[in-house]
Amino acid sequence: TSILNILPARVEELGEPHGARRMVRLSMGGTPLLALLTRRSCEQLGLAPGLAVFAQVKSAVLLS
Repeated sequence: TSILNILPARVEELGEPHGARRMVRLSMGGTPLLALLTRRSCEQLGLAPGLAVFAQVKSAVLLS
C-alpha cells in the first residue's frame, strides 16, 4: 500500500448497519477515531469489539 499513516488501534464499537455501510469506533491509546466501512469489509475482516487492528489513513493535498 502507498498509505504512510498506519496507526495501531483497537475496535471499540460497531454501529448498526445503515444500508451497505457501518460506522466503526476505534481507540488509539484513548484517542477516538471513527471509520465508515462497508458491511462486507467488516465481515471479511472479522471486526469485533476488542480486536487489535491497524487503521490506514490516506491523506490528500488540495491545490488551489
